[in-house]
Amino acid sequence: MSSSCRIILNYITNSCLTVLTWVFRALLVLGLATLLHATRGGHVVSVRLARGTELKGRTVRLHLDPSVQTHIGSTSTSDIANMSLTPWTYRESCEPSRLPQKMSHAQCLTSGCLSLQGGGEDAALQARPIYYQALVLHRVQKPSKRGGRKLRRRYSFLLGTERITVGCTCVRPSLWPHFQF
Repeated sequence: MSSSCRIILNYITNSCLTVLTWVFRALLVLGLATLLHATRGGHVVSVRLARGTELKGRTVRLHLDPSVQTHIGSTSTSDIANMSLTPWTYRESCEPSRLPQKMSHAQCLTSGCLSLQGGGEDAALQARPIYYQALVLHRVQKPSKRGGRKLRRRYSFLLGTERITVGCTCVRPSLWPHFQF
C-alpha cells in the first residue's frame, strides 16, 4: 500500500474515532440529563459505584449540571460509516434499567477492506471492530421498608462501563510465526 493511501486511511480512521467519541459523550450527557429531569427533589441524585472503582460500594452524590452541552460534528455518523474502507451499520440495544436506555452498536459489513480503486474487497486486509468503554448508570431497586405507610419503590444507580462497538477499521492480518517443538 502506498504512503499516500496509508495517510488517507489514517485520516479517515482518526476522523471516525473523533466523531464517534463525541457522539457517545453526547449520549451519556443525554442520559444524565434524563436522570436529572426524572429527579423531583432537585439537581442531586445518589449513585452507588460498582466494582472496579476505588470507592467501591460507596454512595456518592452526583451533581448534574443542566448547562453542559456537547457539540457533535456536522458530518453524520452514517455518512462516515458509508465513506469508510470498512463500512458498518448500527444496531440499537435498549435496556430500560440503563442510562442511557438506548445505545447503538456498530456491525462491520465486510470481512475485508474495500479497495481504494473501487474493485471490491481487498483480501490482504481485514475489517475489525473498534471498541469503546462507555460510562453507563444501571438502575437497581432498593429493598422496600415497610413502616405502616404506603409501599414506595426506591432505586439507586450503579455507575459502570459497557464495551460498545463504535465503528470498524482496516488492519493488516496478524501473522503468528510457527514454532517447532
